Amino acid sequence: MESASHISWFVVITRWGQWKKISERLTSLRIRHFIPSTYNTLVFFRTDKERALNLVNAGEVKGRFIVDHSTRSILEVPEKQMEAFIKVVSEYPDTPVTSEFPIKKGTRVRVVRGPLKGIEGEVEETPNGVQLVVGIQSVICAKITIGRGDVEAVDETSVPRI
Repeated sequence: MESASHISWFVVITRWGQWKKISERLTSLRIRHFIPSTYNTLVFFRTDKERALNLVNAGEVKGRFIVDHSTRSILEVPEKQMEAFIKVVSEYPDTPVTSEFPIKKGTRVRVVRGPLKGIEGEVEETPNGVQLVVGIQSVICAKITIGRGDVEAVDETSVPRI
């Protein structure tokens, strides 16, 4: 007797503005899905791995899978974790959602919104949240408290260090 396929949540990053078509297609296929309104280039959908791969490979869901860097395979989000995420984002719709991993102390970041948009610096964790450290290396720096949702990690390989 064959065992039932393992059902998981999968995450695809799609192009800007594609979320509506993808949502309509997944709805027509009766596949449960979730697209955060504040970050609608992320599409979460619940199915078995083979079907998920087929949907993306056939172009039914246009985008690329998020990869679990520790296993180097397609990320499968556990049901309990996904339900908690959906609940928080649904009950608090202004919660910033980002596709980046949690920002750690020392991570080089760029401010993506607000009056400091475009500024780059490093993150310093504090008991009250996150501080952005901006300065001239070994000369002077300024620290400002900033929300995690207002920054994104900078790809260190593409940015020359000063």
